Parts: sequence; structure tokens; C-alpha cells
Amino acid sequence: MKKRLQRMLILVVWLAVAVTGIGAETATQVRIVPLIDITGVRQYLAHLESAIPAARVSIDILSSNGELTDDSLWDKIVAAAGRGVAVRVILDASDWSESITAKNLPTIEFLKSHGIAAKFDDPTVTTHAKLVVIDGRLVILGSSNWNTHAFHDQAQANIAIDDSRIGGVFTEYFSRIWAGTLIPGGVDMGTMEISAYPTLIPIPDGPETKNYTRVLLDLLNRAQVSVYVVMYRASYYPAYKDSLSNDILNALIAAAGRGVEVKVFLDDCAFYPESAKANQEAAYYLVDHGVAVRFDDPSVTTHAKLVIIDGRDVILGSTNWNYYSLEKNNEADIAVVGIPKLAAAYTQFFAFLWRRGRPVR
Repeated sequence: MKKRLQRMLILVVWLAVAVTGIGAETATQVRIVPLIDITGVRQYLAHLESAIPAARVSIDILSSNGELTDDSLWDKIVAAAGRGVAVRVILDASDWSESITAKNLPTIEFLKSHGIAAKFDDPTVTTHAKLVVIDGRLVILGSSNWNTHAFHDQAQANIAIDDSRIGGVFTEYFSRIWAGTLIPGGVDMGTMEISAYPTLIPIPDGPETKNYTRVLLDLLNRAQVSVYVVMYRASYYPAYKDSLSNDILNALIAAAGRGVEVKVFLDDCAFYPESAKANQEAAYYLVDHGVAVRFDDPSVTTHAKLVIIDGRDVILGSTNWNYYSLEKNNEADIAVVGIPKLAAAYTQFFAFLWRRGRPVR
């Protein structure tokens, strides 16, 4: 199974795709590469190790966590700046968790010591995104932070998209955070109708924008055959019936009720009791309403945030299914709609995890 998955993931998709939410829809050639990490298959770090030295103009990095590790990414960033590439780095600072700030501080200091523009975000807002934009067009995003465990141990779902329109959206998003002008609701993408296939929908989120939830619910409500989910954190809030997280879980239940095969794979969160309790409660709610759920092994961290719908639509990025992630954080996601070949790679990833999962009860 692992060798078959490795073969499946050596995939580069060149397609003429429309881009929704950026004005007029026009179809142009776009290069898309799935970047999936499991034990024995580590694609995210390798892709960055190639992409950063190829940068010619700019590199923007927005990340929840970027630590100094034995891996050479930050050295490659310094080398890029040394040859004239404009580098900007934003890492999360937290007014509720000193450890988050402490882990990122050495990296900020290291970059500044090499003359690189690096700073913390607004500590009152959690930046949970994991976003890299190179030369304003190559976008690499998903679930991976820059630390040793994320690079080498955890199951992750990322993607690389080479397209100036997608790059433009996320560059503007980054620049607003950099300038401190990302006001609540400031990246609302408006009405995003999926009217062309294939299409890409960039989903930058900030406080109060709720872009991810709107796109995901639209796709879930269209599901006819299958919905496969890999999610690090999911919450059900019985006291808050109108929560966005509840809306997503209820959309899964509704899909299962109309005959769609719905399977949800959750991280055990064994290292974080609060998250473990939340995932367990969400799992019970789904199972009690007819949705199949499995957990990963407690010794493994499945950090992906991935949904695959009808074997053709994929939405992935940094967004977990809980209140802060859906409504308050800075998050970066993308929906890739109507590309079965790409969806198949992520479906293989899901199947690999599902077969090794354990039942909720």
C-alpha cells in the first residue's frame, strides 16, 4: 500500500482552470502539485528545498510556528535574501500562550540578524496559517508548520499551485497582515459561485470573514457520492447551536442521510487533553447520527485538514473545525474543484490512514 501511495503522489497536474472569487473567470494553464506527508513519504520539505533556491524576486512566509531546526530551510531563506530576493516573514505571537511566542522568537531574531524583514503578528489575533508565496505566483499552503515534528513525523496535507492569480490573492492577504490593515471582515471574498469546472478558489481568512465555511458548506451540500475527511481538530458545541463547526458537522450528517458515503478520520490528540476531549465529543455526535468515524493511533499525529468530495473536489489548508479557527484566526486554505486526478492522490492518502484507524467505540 505504501509503495502504491508513493507512486500515486508523484504527480504534477497541468490544467486549464478557472479561478473563482478574483473577478472575471478566465481559464489558463496552472501547475498543481499535491504535497502529502506520511511515514516514509515526505514531500512538503523536499518541495520547499527546491522552490526556495529557485526564487528570483520575493518570498513571503506566514506561519503559526517556524522553529530553528536541523533542516536547512532558514539557511536557504538567508541565501535567497543574500542574492537579492525580497523576503518577508510573519510568525505568530500570542497573548494567551507564552510558549507559542517563545518557540518563534529565536527564528525572528535569527532572521533579523541576517538583515531579513521578520516580525510577529498582532498578538491579539492567532495566525494559524501555513503559507508560502514565492515570486508572487507559487503558493505553497496546507497544514505543515516549520518544525522537526511537522517535517518528519506527522501526517500532513499540503499543496503547491503555480498561478499568478492565486499568488496575487495570497500576496495581498499577506501584505495586509504585514501592514496591520487586515480589519475584521477585511478579506471577505463575497459570493463565490462555483460555475465552471475545473476551478480554484483561494480562501484567505481573517477574523469574522468565514470564507472557508461558506465554500466548504457549498461543496458538502452538493455532495452526491462520497465525503472523506482528515481533520486534526473538530468540535461540537451543544450550547451554541449556530456555531460554524456545528454547521459543518450537521452538513456531514445531512449528506450521510441522503445516501452519501461519509467517513471522518480524526487525530487522537493524545498529547493535548482539551483537544482530545473535543474530538471525542465531535466523533460521538457524528457516529450517533450515522457518520463513520475513526481515530488515528495515539502515538501518531495526523495534522492534516483535508476534505475530498465526490472524488473530484478537494479543500485543504490550515483550518481546523473549531470556533477560533473558523471565526477568529488568520487561516489560509484553497478549494480545488473538478480535478479527479488530483483528488485521487488525496483519496489514496485518506485510504492509507483509514485502514490504520481505530473505531470510536
